Amino acid sequence: MTSSAGPTDALSTFDAAAHLEQALGCPFDPGSGISLAEGVRADELEAEPTASYEAAWSAGLHEQLVPVSEGGRLGSFESLMGVVRATSRRDLAVSVGLGSTLLAATPVWAWGDDIQRSRVAELVLGRARGTAGISEEAAGSDLLATGTRAVPAPGGYVLDGEKWLVGNGRCSSFATVLAASDPSYGLFLLDFDALDATTVKRLDKVRTHGLRGHDLSGFALSGCQVGAGAVLGRPGRGIEMVSGMLQFTRTLVGASSLGAADTALRIALRHARGRMLYGRPALAMAPVRSLLARGFADLLVAECTELSAARGLDVARQRMALWSAVAKYVVPQLCVDTVTACAEVLSARAHLRQGAAGGAFQKLLRDIAVTPVFEGTELVQLDTVRAQLSGAARRRRSPATLPLPLLFGFGEPVVSPAPRELRPSLTFGGADEVVDLLDEAVEELADDPRLAALARTILRVRDETRTEFAGLGTLRTAEAYEAARRHCLVHAAACCVHTWLQRRAALGGLATERAWLSLALRRVVARLGLPVPPDPEAEDVLVRRLEELDDEDRAFSLVPMRLAPQHRDPTPERS
Repeated sequence: MTSSAGPTDALSTFDAAAHLEQALGCPFDPGSGISLAEGVRADELEAEPTASYEAAWSAGLHEQLVPVSEGGRLGSFESLMGVVRATSRRDLAVSVGLGSTLLAATPVWAWGDDIQRSRVAELVLGRARGTAGISEEAAGSDLLATGTRAVPAPGGYVLDGEKWLVGNGRCSSFATVLAASDPSYGLFLLDFDALDATTVKRLDKVRTHGLRGHDLSGFALSGCQVGAGAVLGRPGRGIEMVSGMLQFTRTLVGASSLGAADTALRIALRHARGRMLYGRPALAMAPVRSLLARGFADLLVAECTELSAARGLDVARQRMALWSAVAKYVVPQLCVDTVTACAEVLSARAHLRQGAAGGAFQKLLRDIAVTPVFEGTELVQLDTVRAQLSGAARRRRSPATLPLPLLFGFGEPVVSPAPRELRPSLTFGGADEVVDLLDEAVEELADDPRLAALARTILRVRDETRTEFAGLGTLRTAEAYEAARRHCLVHAAACCVHTWLQRRAALGGLATERAWLSLALRRVVARLGLPVPPDPEAEDVLVRRLEELDDEDRAFSLVPMRLAPQHRDPTPERS
């Protein structure tokens, strides 16, 4: 057996996630801090998982939402990604609820003044929740259609309008609200305790198929008066600020998806190992092994993409106008595909409210289906990628300046500037090191002809897509969206190659197995619609690694993360 442990002395950015893992205990244990059983119970009642929130707060999870510069523990977004992933391994409803607070707080960290930052830090560290008042029923994702108005009045503004389908809408203590104002759209910080209660109405919780324990609701403002100190940043820059804050939160949605996919894969693997069919475990069947291997490969492609995007928030924020949209498009959908593969392994049991993992899988299946929609749908992300690349195609290409060892130095500590010290950019600047430096990476794979051939296929698609963008213009055509989709897949494959070349030795264990890269690249090539032969040997290796990682209580990840001691049901199922 090959140990999945790797050197951890250079992986300190994952310390917070490792601490949280141990503090919360195994989610399969009904008595743990945030258990799958508690999530199912709350989901059945369409109620908030209060015990899980209490456990999260007791573990200090809310402190990870406040930057160190403001008295919290958020020192890097790579670290926060690990924390979000660990939380989502247990219950997406909890991580999404805390994510709604982060979405509301992020523009305050980036553009708020000393008083605003201090107040929001006080609230979040005191376990209060926030809501981002951006979405409206009639406007959808069109920010320019925002109907809420902020009219100047003596001493401040009067706000009127309704925000709908927003996280924590009923339970929030503060909100950041986008409103049409003078001279343009503005972003306003509302401290609900300081407002006239008669001017704020909390709307009913919206009933949903997934994330039924999450407070997805809204609020209405009628003659709501706020002081001049409620304005965030420069007046009239609300759209710009919302676009900037989404670069942070849409990147971290991928971490939520990864955590849920880990649990789905664990449920399916344990089921396949214990389910006896025709006198042997279901895992011995070739189709079952293939489903698990391909699902694991999809998860690893997603992980490489997510890790580089989260680290980009720390070391390459100037690129995140593009990279955050790419990650938001790629990662949740790949994780949904992983869970779908797991559902095929579980077959009818995937839809039962009992049985495997206490019926948790059917909840997980519904919950993760929402993640591609959060912080902008897949179409919204493709439109962002299209716009960014179309704009860049009309300019001379900028040289790549970001060192790949820095961007892909997963786990290496970095000094992440406070959000207000390095605010997000609205364009990526024309240089994209992830795909621009793929040529050199392919040359480094020359000693492995099969891997090099797969990478050259990706490189060819990159070049074809660039040529296509140069002739597409700025119109929202079907061809432009398809080119954006292909670019996202090329980016994901490049992230895998760079991870292999830049970081496998430091990560150790699974990361050093060429099987994962072989299967990961094949999964991307297949999604590009190109013929690619299977690699049964690589699939078999990945299944064996899955078994080892589960036996050793480790995450299904290239990162050597030890989990809380795992709770297992020892009783096998028989046909």
